[in-house]
Amino acid sequence: MDLLTYDPGEGPCFWEAIRSLPGYAPGEVIRLRQMVFESDAVLRLPEVLAAAGARSDSPLLVVMDTTAMRRGRDDLKPFVRAILGRAGWAVEPQIANPDAAGQVHTELEQIGQVQSRLSAGCAVLALGSGTITDIAKHACHRFEEASGFAVPLVVYQTANSVSAYTSNMAPTFVDGVKRTLPSRYPDALVCDLETLRDAPYTMTAAGVGDLLAAGVSFADWYLAHSLGLDATHTPLAETLMGPLDRTLLELAAGVRARDLAAMGVLAKLIALAGLAMSLSHATTPLWGFEHVFSHVLDMAAEARHEPLGMHGAQVAVAALHTADAYEIFLREFEPVEFDRAGSFPDPDRMRTRVKDAFASIDASGRVAEECWTDYSVRPEAWRREAARIPGRLADWQAIRTELARRAWPAETMRQVMRGVGLPQTFRELAPPISEAEARKAFLTAHWIRRRFTLGDLLLFMGWDREALWTRLSGAGAHAA
Repeated sequence: MDLLTYDPGEGPCFWEAIRSLPGYAPGEVIRLRQMVFESDAVLRLPEVLAAAGARSDSPLLVVMDTTAMRRGRDDLKPFVRAILGRAGWAVEPQIANPDAAGQVHTELEQIGQVQSRLSAGCAVLALGSGTITDIAKHACHRFEEASGFAVPLVVYQTANSVSAYTSNMAPTFVDGVKRTLPSRYPDALVCDLETLRDAPYTMTAAGVGDLLAAGVSFADWYLAHSLGLDATHTPLAETLMGPLDRTLLELAAGVRARDLAAMGVLAKLIALAGLAMSLSHATTPLWGFEHVFSHVLDMAAEARHEPLGMHGAQVAVAALHTADAYEIFLREFEPVEFDRAGSFPDPDRMRTRVKDAFASIDASGRVAEECWTDYSVRPEAWRREAARIPGRLADWQAIRTELARRAWPAETMRQVMRGVGLPQTFRELAPPISEAEARKAFLTAHWIRRRFTLGDLLLFMGWDREALWTRLSGAGAHAA
């Protein structure tokens, strides 16, 4: 199944090939040296741990949660521990316990519990999906920063769910707001195809959903760049991911059938996504308006002490709405002389609007202040560029052409979502999200991050976003 432009399973050949890509930073240090995507890769764990610098006569902290996982007829976690035990490894379990809603989140308390177990000479195996991986790698990062001792870290990926496994960042709840903190790469990644095949299918479909973010996030990043609001834009992430829309369309049937080869290709795409963000030194390439949209929904659920939806599935529905919004925007927007007073609002008025937007989530104002701390950079940059924005928009047709090339047709997203069995509306998610809650998130999502997206341009250009939401959520807008 040869669908990839760059194959992360090719070891040194892969790294050699991508080092020559435009946008790859000279002197980039990559700690992640080995990525295994194989049938029965679980049997290679002792070998991979040793290659990463772990020692079998030193403590091996295995970070995991309480979720039961299957691999064929085996209970996965005891199976992995038995393999390590027979090979002579000194396994020490570290269990991340769920909260009152029954979920484990990447938060500083969980990270601190793992960090407190680390010591010079130990190694870490993250045995779980994205949350466990982020907790483990950020605990290792903080320990290394504080102590100066390197901790070998191997990630055993248990589901094709999110891109955390190969990234050097950790999305973490800070004061009720999800923030992406600088973290570290693992030293090695092990993707056992049977484990990925036997993961709950909702997680596999969600992994495809997380990749669908690229269908609008690449456009968001280019939009910010074209308006002079993001100088970090490079073609590296898009080049690395290849023709992702066509790849996912071709891969969907195999994913739905849980074909081992398809599981391997999906795992490699997810690995590429994590690397695309890390090598771009920002989540921006694959986290645009669709992710902040989803994050607001998470913040609201967290504030109500309710379970969060499956990340990738929620992102996919948000990306589909954003793709529809891009189609409307690219079809109807014409740059005209706009009211400078309205298009470049003063900071005090913006701060008040941020405070009002999140009052229902947190009456103390702490969430609003955390959002404003990050968001305030963006209106300042917009005002700083005020004299240049009209001139840049004068070249709208060229900008529009590039945006249209990066923003996938909404129907392409629908085809992929139908192919893998993803929900296409918020009410179809588990747990379901009401139209009122989704509308509120759509209207407030741009307030929580400093990155510039389509949501910001709609606001600054005075678009009627309430009317736009009505069009996006109207009857039949997302018919299967």
